[in-house]
Amino acid sequence: MAHEEVVYQLMESLAIASKQEIGDIMATKKIWTAGPSTFNNSYKALCALTDIGKLIKGDGYFKLPSCKSEYKEHSQLITKALAEVLKLEVQSTIFREITIPEVGLRPDAICLLTKNNQGYCMILEVCNNETPEYLQSKINVWDNWQGDAQFLSQLFKYKIPHYEVVPVTVLDGFKDYLQEVTK
Repeated sequence: MAHEEVVYQLMESLAIASKQEIGDIMATKKIWTAGPSTFNNSYKALCALTDIGKLIKGDGYFKLPSCKSEYKEHSQLITKALAEVLKLEVQSTIFREITIPEVGLRPDAICLLTKNNQGYCMILEVCNNETPEYLQSKINVWDNWQGDAQFLSQLFKYKIPHYEVVPVTVLDGFKDYLQEVTK
């Protein structure tokens, strides 16, 4: 299959996904034509990557061997949000659920979007189970951390002077937000 490398690159960003998310991204990028064959093509590519040990197949999802997540509600919402990021017509670098021991954080994702030598960094927090107080405590850690910009700059190997913590509560609202910040 000709597109396994592209599918694997998407999986490196998503860590865990279904054939639907992969198919939607591939169709949005006009690599495959939208429709049922998109999901069949993504399933075939994901299975081929599983056969060579690059992915693990779960019940309705595929994941990287290093991914500890199960494809439950919170994980699915993170994947759907990151799929929207990957559909954008900008370069994106995504780190999903990395631990930051210096401050005891594990954000759902840290993303850098770049276009025309301009960058936008966002910390995604999918809020389907978190209380407002818990989310605010995470935001407070980012706001009070003196080494935040240095950490993000080292992570992306790109100077990050500013970033935003973006709570994702509604996927449609997040899509609108992404369209606005990438204009």
